[in-house]
Amino acid sequence: MLETLAGLRYGNNIEKDMIAVMVAPKSDAILVAAPAYLRRHAFPRQPRDLCDHQALMCRSQLTGQIIPWSLRCGGETIQIAPRAATVVHDLASQLDLTVRGRGILSAPVSCVSNLLETEALSQVLPEWSSPMEAVYIDFPSRRHQSAALRAFVAFLQEDILRRNNSAGKAK
Repeated sequence: MLETLAGLRYGNNIEKDMIAVMVAPKSDAILVAAPAYLRRHAFPRQPRDLCDHQALMCRSQLTGQIIPWSLRCGGETIQIAPRAATVVHDLASQLDLTVRGRGILSAPVSCVSNLLETEALSQVLPEWSSPMEAVYIDFPSRRHQSAALRAFVAFLQEDILRRNNSAGKAK
């Protein structure tokens, strides 16, 4: 029996004989922190102020280096690598630590919007954001797809269509 593997990635740069299906469109990541954290620390007024803050960061699986924040405002882009970083590889843990006041996080808007609405988190430096590539699921060519993978991809595609239609009606 042939096993089908699938993976999620930002951007659609894939190997030959692979298929990529978008599951989340391009978006922005924003900086957020818990109000309690911001009461205990000087509120950052400009990107370089972030260097003196606790940050929840990721480490590159390729290089082992902590991935700096790439922030954009208008035509200006800067790289920030806060000195005090807690390295956490999954977003759920990063969000949990951020809500508990452990530091500043750069996260996709869609993942923090409800936490901003409930005021569990506050946006930091709202004029700055990080553009993010679309998220794709990739898998081997269609001739080797299992029924389960085909159903999962169809579900994801329908979900994207449903979200896009809902966003269009809200405008």
